[in-house]
Amino acid sequence: MIDGIIKEIIKNLSDNGVTPVYSAFDAVAIDRKNRGFFTVVNIGSFELQTPIYSEFTAFVPYRADIDIIVTAPENYRMEKLYEYFSDNIQPAVMEFSGMNCSLRKISIKHDSNINRFTLTARLSVSGINKFERKSE
Repeated sequence: MIDGIIKEIIKNLSDNGVTPVYSAFDAVAIDRKNRGFFTVVNIGSFELQTPIYSEFTAFVPYRADIDIIVTAPENYRMEKLYEYFSDNIQPAVMEFSGMNCSLRKISIKHDSNINRFTLTARLSVSGINKFERKSE
């Protein structure tokens, strides 16, 4: 379920022109990622709620904190990174289908290991996954 949420977010970002986008679990080394902008999607927390059952279907509500981490090119200015987020990432985030989504926090820091700014946006999302029940 977690992998499905991450894939859906990556697809939505990519469909809205944000590329490249990686999962935090993809094991691609930072030096092999794009030298320009790149975005990483991570799940900070995940909570399943009590399922609701009907005769043929189970509905499973969930809540998650999603981190979208945008890394800027080297020597890129902080205010331009905010502008990139506002113009490219935020509109795509507001279109996540099947999920309620709200922006909870944005932070920016300089990563001295790679000499680049990173912007982290924490989103609170909730939704319901539907599963067909198998009769035995």
